[in-house]
Formats: sequence, structure tokens, C-alpha cells
Amino acid sequence: MIFEITPIFSVVYGFVVALLVSVALVTTKHLHGGLTLDTDEGVQKFHSAPTPRIGGVSLVIGFFAAWVVMDGEARYLFGLIGLAGLPALFFGLMEDITKKVGVKARLAATIASGMIFALLTGYTITSIDVWGIDYALAVPLVSFAFTAFAIGGAANAINLIDGFHGLASGTLLIILLAFALVGWRVEDTVLVSLALVMAAIVGGFFVVNFPFGKLFLGDAGAYFAGYFVAVLAVMLPARNPEVSPWISLLILSYPVTETVVSIVRRLMDEGAHPGEPDSAHLHHVVHRNWAHKVAHYFESPTSQNALTSLFMWILPLVTLASVAYCGLQSGSALAYLTICVVFYLASYRGISTGSAFGRKV
Repeated sequence: MIFEITPIFSVVYGFVVALLVSVALVTTKHLHGGLTLDTDEGVQKFHSAPTPRIGGVSLVIGFFAAWVVMDGEARYLFGLIGLAGLPALFFGLMEDITKKVGVKARLAATIASGMIFALLTGYTITSIDVWGIDYALAVPLVSFAFTAFAIGGAANAINLIDGFHGLASGTLLIILLAFALVGWRVEDTVLVSLALVMAAIVGGFFVVNFPFGKLFLGDAGAYFAGYFVAVLAVMLPARNPEVSPWISLLILSYPVTETVVSIVRRLMDEGAHPGEPDSAHLHHVVHRNWAHKVAHYFESPTSQNALTSLFMWILPLVTLASVAYCGLQSGSALAYLTICVVFYLASYRGISTGSAFGRKV
């Protein structure tokens, strides 16, 4: 199917270039490490040695390489998406290098990318199948603003789950495959092409990122790739009215649920700020409990980081399986979305209390 839908050259070029650039960034870290190394100090740091955090560079160079050999409508849209994503990429890269770009500035940059995307392509969220809200979204200005904020929020959700070797990049791969699968189900070959080419680019980085964490995605990579999947989430129902917008949210349910739960948790924690980092996300709880226990059992403490990602990939894999079999209408999508959210909450409660794994965190 990939040969029929996506020019194989764009997939191969994207993967190979992203892989080669990733390897080059690792082997030359002694030259740029003064600016690009991520230290192992901090509440959300779980690696044992300073590591380059500019994996976003490999993504954007792979993106350009793939775009060059694409053609038709897919090439046109791929280029517009990349152009609109420059604010998210730039502000993320500045944070990776300077460590001085605030959360609000980075959020504003991803929202700006969402605004530019909507302006350049005309794709916006005009309905979410909720009475009352759909009347508001029928107003172009409201739809435009809602789309920009939704894209910015989803991009930041991907950045939020970026904490362990392969966690964000592996999740992105599964999410992109889910969008490609739904696109294939509705015969939207252009959207399938966009998703598969980006999956190949992320895959090139993933080879270097997992399981040993030689290169990190960084804010630039997380924001740009997060923005890209958010754009697909907008485009899928906009291009295919038979697909409920809740299907897009179902595909993004893991990072979005993590973000919403994190905001609620911090608001309930007196003195905590919703934008401040902490180490109470589900992946942190899994790392301290399940992954620690398994790594200790096999006497391989260095595997704890990668084991965390292996467990966490279950969540996006559940959504991938869901969109493979569920109906594409709102009722079916909401039912499966509820299952995914309940599964997340049950996992968090079970692991954090130790009831499921025998060790209280």
C-alpha cells in the first residue's frame, strides 16, 4: 500500500537523512556540546550523562529532504505545514540552546504556528459535534482562534511526555501510523502520504534515540513534531466530513489526557503552578515503580529508562487498535475515547498506589 500511496523516495529520503543527521549530531557533540548538551540535573532528568538535545535539527533537515522529492498536493501541503511550523521550531531550538525561553513564549510560538497553518491552508475546526459549541465554531474568527489554540495545546502535550528514551518519538510514530490508518480507511491518500513521510522522518531519529538515548528530541523536535500531528488532527475531519473530529482526539488521547490530568493535579496541589515541571506524570510513576522493579529483576539498572517507554507505548497502541476497528462517527469515537481515558486513570492509580505492582511510590 505504501508504494501506491506514497512515493517511496520521500519515505526513504526522510528516514535516511534524519538518521544520518542524528548520527552526525551524536558523533560531533564535542564540537557543539557547549551549547547543545542536556545535563542530568533537574526534576525531570533521568539520563546518566550529558546528551545532545537538538534532535529537532535532524527532523527539520529530514523534513526538507523528503519535501524535495515529493510531488503533487502532498508536496504542496507538506511545504505549507513546514513553513507554518517555523515559529514552534525556532522558539523550541532557542530553548534547547539557551535554556532561557519561557513556557509562555513557547506556547505562544506553537499557537502562532497554528494560526499561520490555518491562514495558509484554510483548514480549521468548524465542528466538534457538540450542540451549542458548533454554533460558535460556525463563526470564522472563533473557528480560527479555536484551531490555533488546539494546535498549540497538542504540540505542548507532546513536549510534556518527552522524558525517557523513545517515549515521545515512539508515541509520535504510533500516532502518525494511526492517522495514516484512518486516512487509508477513508481513501484520503494525501493525508496518508503526509503521515507516512513524517513517520519515516521520526523513525530516522528514533533509531538513535531508543533504547540508549544518544540524542534527545529536545523542545524543537517535540514542538515541531507535536505541531505536525496536531495539524493532521485538524485536517483529517476537515478533509473527510464522514470522520468525526473525536477520532482525532482519540488518536491523541494519551498525550492530551496526560496534559489535562497534569493541569488538574497541579491546580489541586496548593502552591503549584500549572506550567511548572514536576515528576508526577504517569511515565515518572512507571519509571520509579514498574520499570525499576523489572530492571532490578534482570539486574540491568541501565535498562530502566527504556523499559519505561516500552510500558508507556501501550497507551498509544490502544488508540491505534481503537481506530483500526471503531466506527468513524462521534458515538463510537467517544466510547473508545472513554475506554482510553479510564485505562490511563486506572494505570496511574494502580501503579502509584502499588496495588498492581507491589511497590508503593
